[in-house]
Amino acid sequence: MSGTALNPPPNSSVIDACSAPGNKTLHIAALMGNTGTVFAVERDHKRFKRLKSNVTKHGAINITPVCTDFLKISPTDSQYENVTHILVDPSCSGSGMVTENLVNNFQSKNVEKIKKLSDLQKSLLRHALSFPCAARVVYSTCSVYTEENECVVKEILESHSENWELTKVIPDWARRGDTNVFTDAHNCVKCHPQDQTNGFFLACFVRKQKVKQKVKNRDFLGGVKIQSVFSVRHLAMRYRVKHHYKYPYKFIKLY
Repeated sequence: MSGTALNPPPNSSVIDACSAPGNKTLHIAALMGNTGTVFAVERDHKRFKRLKSNVTKHGAINITPVCTDFLKISPTDSQYENVTHILVDPSCSGSGMVTENLVNNFQSKNVEKIKKLSDLQKSLLRHALSFPCAARVVYSTCSVYTEENECVVKEILESHSENWELTKVIPDWARRGDTNVFTDAHNCVKCHPQDQTNGFFLACFVRKQKVKQKVKNRDFLGGVKIQSVFSVRHLAMRYRVKHHYKYPYKFIKLY
């Protein structure tokens, strides 16, 4: 689901921020037709070895494994400054995994642990949104807890609403996010073991397309570029004072 929601076109520059063991990374690489670059980031050395092994085994030539903490990668680093798509699938409680919860009977909930996990999840997602060319960021977990899902997305969305918004992905999936937490949660995808699948959550952030006011360059008596009515009047006054009112306003040409 995560790769499908991220949907990077061929030849994209992509980061999988928490990559190991690499299943989602490989799916993304395949969706890109083995073109472009997928930076597979993993900070744990043992998991990183497994990631590299899986990448080699499946012959994905567009994946570049990187053993580091995603939070330590600078968004302005020349290697990553053109990244347009980022997947953040961080460590979570795993509360949606059926095998684990068959043992726990879906009753065990370590509040302190979930708080620490949600803090980490927010840090990772916040960092992903700071990459200058990022246009699409997917956040996903295998948790059924609101604290790791809707609450994380709500907080990050509120603090980044000027530049980012949620988009609805996989619209045919019936179960959506909890709109009691925040209204736009209907854009999120949510799975539960009741759906005969593992528990899962997914939200897709897209950068807002700002409408830029197109202002034509205008010339003022010899090539001085001006871009507002104020600057027209200001420059006109300066010119008339300098030249003792030699040229009246009617000679100012705007085009």
